[in-house]
Amino acid sequence: MRILIFTEVFVPNVCGISSYVEVLKKGLENLSHTVLIVTSSPNVEKAYYKKGVIICPAKIVNNKYGHECKKIDDPNVLKFLCNFKPDVVHIHTDTKIGYMGLEVGDISKAKIVYTIHDYFLDRFANENKFVWMIKTIFEKKHFIDMLDTADEVTSSCIRADIFVRRAKRKNKVQIVPCGVDKELFNYTKFNEQDIKNTRKKYNLSSTSTVAVFAGSLSIEKNLEFALSSFSKYITKDDNIQFLIVGDGTETEYLKNICKKLNIDDIVLFAGTIPNKNMPEIYSACDMYVCSYDDGLMSMSFGEAMSCGLPVLIKEDREKIVYEMIQDGVNGFVYKSEEEFANYLKMFSTLKPTKVNRIKSIVRNTISQDSCTEMAKKYIDIYKNIEVKRK
Repeated sequence: MRILIFTEVFVPNVCGISSYVEVLKKGLENLSHTVLIVTSSPNVEKAYYKKGVIICPAKIVNNKYGHECKKIDDPNVLKFLCNFKPDVVHIHTDTKIGYMGLEVGDISKAKIVYTIHDYFLDRFANENKFVWMIKTIFEKKHFIDMLDTADEVTSSCIRADIFVRRAKRKNKVQIVPCGVDKELFNYTKFNEQDIKNTRKKYNLSSTSTVAVFAGSLSIEKNLEFALSSFSKYITKDDNIQFLIVGDGTETEYLKNICKKLNIDDIVLFAGTIPNKNMPEIYSACDMYVCSYDDGLMSMSFGEAMSCGLPVLIKEDREKIVYEMIQDGVNGFVYKSEEEFANYLKMFSTLKPTKVNRIKSIVRNTISQDSCTEMAKKYIDIYKNIEVKRK
């Protein structure tokens, strides 16, 4: 098959969507399918092609990704994409690039798949209620446009079905769990000296227990919860640090909170780090933490777990966490700020031999060939569209 994938963000951009698409591309190509990625970047002035990726110019905007494609009707780009003769147009965003995907799909008569990675209410931070309401109306329309046009709708998490119902649509959401490049995300590649060097590079203590979060720093991540827990229940004597990797609309806001709460000496911001360098980050840390309430399953969960990190995750109403996290086996589920802190404190008291056993158990919960397994499920979905159309 010839598969055209549209995503507003792609590597080296650090976020779950770019990682998801990269893993899907690798899995599809492992199965001998041809893949072309279409994405955007504010760092280019005109569209160009490089190693299976078309990068279109983008402008800086206040959305979840920080930018969006400037021009989705560039005749040269559209001609190039249609000449690719895609069998499938797979869209991973409802921003401008997503609409380009709809147009190419219509022109080329390709099957259209839309994957839900986020929800329209998640997009904006630090806006007044009126502006938030107006923007949400437009974002909801974009979300609905994708649902109404796609032949199939997919997601990595069953919570996406809830989002579809809130949008008053009846699409069936097919669940395709996140794949992980387990060869890349492998903590056994790094020795003690590597870990010491990485910790020194990011101003982490060689003896502290390090919790890490990686992803876009946007409002739905609810990192305020984690910061509040640190300020109330964790002291310098606990020897626990929190490393936040990524950038986004909330970056400066979160840094200011740390200063206000007087925890800016134990909470460190690493900024944007290329995905290829994330394995060394995870391998130098001890636990992956998550504090959001309504987000979909994070790509970084699997990557961190592949590097042996147990996940500390907030219990949710629909118990979505139990899809991937086995409480007490490869992660811990908490209900309150105090429980969040207590799990970190408990982990900080474990002996190195116990930590190493936990790392091995956690990594083994990730399938060895999960990226190819993910691609196989998508191929089945692509083929099923053809059957349904007939």
